[in-house]
Amino acid sequence: MPLSVPPDSAPRPAAPTSVPGSAARSGAPSRGYRVDPGWPVVTPRLALRPVAPDDAEAFYAWRSLPDVVRYMYQPPWDQETAKVKLRTWSSAPFEEAGDVLVLAVEADGDVIGETMLKWAAGPRQAEVGYALHPDVAGHGLATEAVRATLRLAFGSYGFHRVFARIDEENLPSVRVAQRLGMRQEARLVESDVREGAWSTELVYALLDHEHAERD
Repeated sequence: MPLSVPPDSAPRPAAPTSVPGSAARSGAPSRGYRVDPGWPVVTPRLALRPVAPDDAEAFYAWRSLPDVVRYMYQPPWDQETAKVKLRTWSSAPFEEAGDVLVLAVEADGDVIGETMLKWAAGPRQAEVGYALHPDVAGHGLATEAVRATLRLAFGSYGFHRVFARIDEENLPSVRVAQRLGMRQEARLVESDVREGAWSTELVYALLDHEHAERD
């Protein structure tokens, strides 16, 4: 049930960690914008941390399911794909537009899902997404995981606007965005193709000051 999906991108060498400066806060472009919020990030029931290569088997458990990846607009993974993706994501930087931070979501020590932040084009813009194993659906864990990811986006990384792109038929993801106070900004009618048919995309978003008022 993803809000959106980490893109397939080639790994690039990681850069040294640095703290956002005044240029980042003002909205001016800033390279090397990367912080360590203190991993793992812990919620009442979950722990979030950057992915590692040995998370491949856990990610394969849901990324191989057609009902999970259909709204990701990609085919189910095989085990080799899982290994390559997790190796790529675990070594990728998060410091400029186009970079993606993929987080493993743990419950009681088991990896049950993922969230991601993609550094989007434009001043202090980011996209959020998620996917959880269907076995843990229905308990509010997706909302809890995405809420923690939004706190990272606004609090640790200093983004101004975070948005989610959701297939209109993906009602569980729509409800997650609404529960988190994200507003619907756009409805892009038949803007993409899913499983050979036209699909409509919804865009939900939240601003930093709106998040501060709700959090």
